[in-house]
Amino acid sequence: MIGRMSSNQIHQSSLDVILDAQARLQRTQEQLATGKQLLNPSDDPIATSHIMTIRSELSRIETLQKNANHAYSELSLAESTVAGVQDALQRARELAVRGNNDALGATEKAMIASEIEGLRTQIMALANTKSASGEYLFAGFSSDQAAYQEADGIVSYQGDDNAREVNLSASTTIKTRLSGIEVFGDDAGGVFSSLTAVATSLRSNDRASFEAAFDALDASMTTVSEARSSLGVRLNQVSEQQSINESFNLQLTKTLSGLEDLDYAKAISEMNLQMLALEAAQKAYTNTQGLSLFNYL
Repeated sequence: MIGRMSSNQIHQSSLDVILDAQARLQRTQEQLATGKQLLNPSDDPIATSHIMTIRSELSRIETLQKNANHAYSELSLAESTVAGVQDALQRARELAVRGNNDALGATEKAMIASEIEGLRTQIMALANTKSASGEYLFAGFSSDQAAYQEADGIVSYQGDDNAREVNLSASTTIKTRLSGIEVFGDDAGGVFSSLTAVATSLRSNDRASFEAAFDALDASMTTVSEARSSLGVRLNQVSEQQSINESFNLQLTKTLSGLEDLDYAKAISEMNLQMLALEAAQKAYTNTQGLSLFNYL
């Protein structure tokens, strides 16, 4: 037996239909306003959990990419600086070869020696290059003071043999700098002492001293060349990691978009249907207002 419905029950049922239609429409309008299909975690707890995980991973990748960008900037500066040192040493070697000629007089050899000393001063300035943050690039952890200082014609290293490291990934770290020792050698047999020795031997026209100084210069050039190669390898490694991070970021962003971004065309279509449904419900409610069994008696 079907139970009878009172006029109040009919009216309340019609009102419930209107309120439900309004709620559906309001939700769609909020989705369109925010551009998100999930407005509350309760809308889809599983999708919400995935979204939180992806956002956490995106944040981690952002940090790693900042590290990689910083590393690339530091390594690029170091590589270009060492390249300048390498060019200056090559020029000094060419001058040394020219000066090691018995046909040249003392004045000519002295002029060549002066030019070599000028290159030594140039390299000294490069050795005390500062990073973008104002730190001395080749001073190790003692980056607040110049890496090299000169006193009484002798250049000495003021830094240490440590180097800054950053994380590129969960399992990869990389040194962003080289110590001065790795580039310029030690104080006794490094770049500066070899250049001084070459210039001095040319002035004194001491062939035996020149040969030893020239060999030391070649050894210094090898050290500098190896340092530059090391920096180049690190630059390539950082560049590859930057590409990996970008690719991973793009994949995660697409996945995140699929979970939370709204399909506007579909939402607009649904909103139009919901507006029609609300309008129909309102008309039906209006038509039933004031009606009761007594209208027909």
